[in-house]
Amino acid sequence: MFFPSHSLIIAFYLHIKGLPLELKYDTYRVNSIKKAIQMLNLFSAKAPEISLGELSKELKVHKSTAYRIAVTLVEGGLLRWNPRKGSYSLGLKILNLSDSLMSSLELRTLARPYLKKLVCEINETVHLAILDQGEAVYLDKLEAGRSIRIFSAIGKRAPGHCTALGKVLLADLPPEKIRLALSNTNLKCYTPATITSIPALLDHLKEVREKGYALDLEEHEPLISCIAVPIKDFTRMTIAALSMTMIIKHSCNDSLKGYIPVMLEAGANISAEMGYL
Repeated sequence: MFFPSHSLIIAFYLHIKGLPLELKYDTYRVNSIKKAIQMLNLFSAKAPEISLGELSKELKVHKSTAYRIAVTLVEGGLLRWNPRKGSYSLGLKILNLSDSLMSSLELRTLARPYLKKLVCEINETVHLAILDQGEAVYLDKLEAGRSIRIFSAIGKRAPGHCTALGKVLLADLPPEKIRLALSNTNLKCYTPATITSIPALLDHLKEVREKGYALDLEEHEPLISCIAVPIKDFTRMTIAALSMTMIIKHSCNDSLKGYIPVMLEAGANISAEMGYL
């Protein structure tokens, strides 16, 4: 199993921030991964199938090296080996990844008008997020016109067990999948209000599922409270969550709960755009 080094993590961070890796950060590159990417890029509509010899020649590496890279990609589903023809082609995992990306991009595009409408109506920061490995990942964010800013950004992660977004995304899962999703976390205690035990969280998520929304009443950050509602698709599964965030300094939890109907309406409208009936 491959575990990324600290240098690789730093390199990835620099990459998503748009920093010039090619100028200063060559030491962070992993050559085998670079070669694997180059191998995948050799396939196209004009070259859907490529032999090992051709892969070796194009990558300018020995056949044994090309074989090791190809076998690893086959094992991961990114390439497929055709023994009859003695050639490789792209694997179905590529299609799955593409579908995941396109779904996220489509969701963000369809949801953006409703996020804008929400910000105009409630003058609070709103977020759109999906679930990944037990955490909420922000797909979009629109800020209110206030001088105080919420510390969040597109692409950042938030814990699943103590944020409204995370709880809504987890609530639709069976208990065993919730446990699995949170298996790599220790239900960290962020504030005195944070739920830190699996049994208590499962009971809470059952309530979230029944109500159709989740609240974060200073569970993740002091003075920060949120409402989140699910976004469902035509399969009736929760595929994302929509939230609004309020700073208690200029509001209170009672006024937060007053926004539940408008949040539920926005979530229902976006779900309808995604085919939910």
